[in-house]
Amino acid sequence: MRTSLINSLLFTLMLFLIPLQLQAKDMVVKAPPESLGKYYPPESKEPKWIQQMHKMSGNLGGVFVNLREKDWDNLDKNADQFVESYKEASEMVPEWEEYFDLKAAKEFAAAAKTHDGEKIGKAVGAVGKTCGKCHADNSISVWTRFHWPSFHKIKITDPIEEKELDFGKYMGLLSGTFKGVTVNFKEGQYDRSQKALRAFKSRFMELKSTCSKCHTTDDVKLFYVGENVAQAFDGLQKELTAEKPNPGNFWKNVGILGKQGCKNCHLTHRSYAMIQERWEEK
Repeated sequence: MRTSLINSLLFTLMLFLIPLQLQAKDMVVKAPPESLGKYYPPESKEPKWIQQMHKMSGNLGGVFVNLREKDWDNLDKNADQFVESYKEASEMVPEWEEYFDLKAAKEFAAAAKTHDGEKIGKAVGAVGKTCGKCHADNSISVWTRFHWPSFHKIKITDPIEEKELDFGKYMGLLSGTFKGVTVNFKEGQYDRSQKALRAFKSRFMELKSTCSKCHTTDDVKLFYVGENVAQAFDGLQKELTAEKPNPGNFWKNVGILGKQGCKNCHLTHRSYAMIQERWEEK
């Protein structure tokens, strides 16, 4: 019975630590406060805010682990350390002071020291809600600001015109070249489509070196420009040089490029890049 209660408390704890669900119409992604920047690179050598969150979460979770194991000495230590780490976090970002409830944290620690699962379960609710509220309001913006590189700072040298371009302008140029391949094919202008394909492949594969600056492992850096993409380019070239191009094969390979390369990359990066762009506009 006691084990069942403790497992239930652990499940409840996880619910509080997972960001609260927001209705789409209520969601606003605001840039995180400037003061948070001093706890992340490059202003800080270490990601001190994340480290503080891990410290606080470890202390809170430690109470429940020790409760299950009946390790009362360590439970009491974790309870005290949770209040300390919670207080430290509350003082790090002045703009987020309202998200913290020190009274609730102290009441949770006091309840924890009774070693009574029911009392602990009741007390964790108030402090858990403060964590969940902050996560719901800020986790997306913090991840966007501090855990994703800004594409707007990336420069790429166009291999065709040999000019350095902003990443956004380069992607627009890449998209236009791609349209040259497909539009000319639909119009039966296969020589023009083939010329556009050569330019598009050159520009597309240039992304391999650019993406490799962040995607350093072999598996990851080839995810969008790997073997499937190379085979699709070969398939397109084969159709465009054939005496009678096969539309089915042509569009199949176009689909591979669009899904394997363009779409998968956009699904991973584009939302964050758009949010960053809006922040920079303001």
